[in-house]
Amino acid sequence: MINRVFIIPFFVSLIGFVLLVSMDSVIKILGDRYPILQLLLYNALFSLIPLAYFIFKNHGFKFYKNQNYTFQIIRGIVHTIGYLCVLKGVLLLPLSIVYPVLFTSPLMLLVMSHFFLSDDINIIRVMAILMGFFGVLISAEPFGSSTVSFEGVLYVFIGAFCIAVTHLITRKYNYLTSSYSAAFFSMAVSVVIFFFTTKFQFVVMSYNDLLLSILGGLFAGLGVSAVIYGSRTLPSAVFGLTSYFQIIYGVFLGWIIFNQLPSIYNYFGILIVILAGLLLFYFDKTKNES
Repeated sequence: MINRVFIIPFFVSLIGFVLLVSMDSVIKILGDRYPILQLLLYNALFSLIPLAYFIFKNHGFKFYKNQNYTFQIIRGIVHTIGYLCVLKGVLLLPLSIVYPVLFTSPLMLLVMSHFFLSDDINIIRVMAILMGFFGVLISAEPFGSSTVSFEGVLYVFIGAFCIAVTHLITRKYNYLTSSYSAAFFSMAVSVVIFFFTTKFQFVVMSYNDLLLSILGGLFAGLGVSAVIYGSRTLPSAVFGLTSYFQIIYGVFLGWIIFNQLPSIYNYFGILIVILAGLLLFYFDKTKNES
């Protein structure tokens, strides 16, 4: 049972993940008509609108002062690579496969934190890591005649690794930035990178597609802001559970919008990934309570 104090942050966090999955769906809808770099430019650019509001609200109009810009640029570059790889994978894969693969990110972060942050790791966490990767392997349908794009799985896996590295950097140097500052500057770096790469491949968008792209960017900014609020307010075990709504909602949107029904391998792999996460979050909760 969730403590009443956490009910609002819980649902805000859920809405955040709904918005992020919706943003992925917008990219997937437009991806066959426009270059991916152009779509990501618009997405990152318009995500800055809600992110700017929250950074002004939390840090005032002089938030740009006392920033470690070397840190922000390095973090932003890693974020941009992950951003690009994940959404390349979204174009190539059903959403029911994207999110189980993406959920290797917290497992990779767990391993890296052991080596770079001296976090404890034991048999429970090793089991969770192995279960998670096994679930991803099953979900990617390695048996028989699979129609799953190996290239797409590889892109999402690389993106998940970059996300894990981004979180690792943020944890290690958390004294250099706040959550909203890190999110804002990461997207700002993405805008700069995608702006200079998009000029080599640009297609004029129709009015409706441009509006949809703007909407996707707003989804991204609002989704990131909601997830930051949830992560800062909820206990880690409860926040971790909200993140699994991505898988459920991703399967739902894949079915409703793209007519992509999960296979038996997808269902089985998703179940294993969720069980691995529940095992991990239960262990962390028990450790914190003790």
